[in-house]
Amino acid sequence: MVHEAAGMHASLMGCSLESFVIDNDMLGSVLRTIRGIEVNEELLSVDVIRDVVIGGPGHYLGSAQTLEVMQTEYHYPSLSDRETPSVWEQKGSKDIFERAREYVAKVLAEHHPGYIDRRLDEKIRSHFDIRLPPRP
Repeated sequence: MVHEAAGMHASLMGCSLESFVIDNDMLGSVLRTIRGIEVNEELLSVDVIRDVVIGGPGHYLGSAQTLEVMQTEYHYPSLSDRETPSVWEQKGSKDIFERAREYVAKVLAEHHPGYIDRRLDEKIRSHFDIRLPPRP
């Protein structure tokens, strides 16, 4: 059971943008896990197993199916660091909060969704003190 997710803190008394993106990463992994493992003829990979074991390389890393299944079945979180500790240290030892802060700043600076028609946006802005700049 997940309590106080999606950016929430202190029994839902507060939230932060950084927590929204961190929780999004973690909940993506949870959703992938509860989806379960699909079992079918193709994914059982009997032919691939035979090729690898009988006269093959003895591993699945060179199999095209391995890469294909990893791309569709594995959840790659966008913020979590998957480097080795030594590589992580060489890259500055940023923790998830620092990476989340950078991600939030990038989204706020660069992401300009166009959900509202420009004319409607102008009309809304003429009636309310909206401090968020209009999209470029």
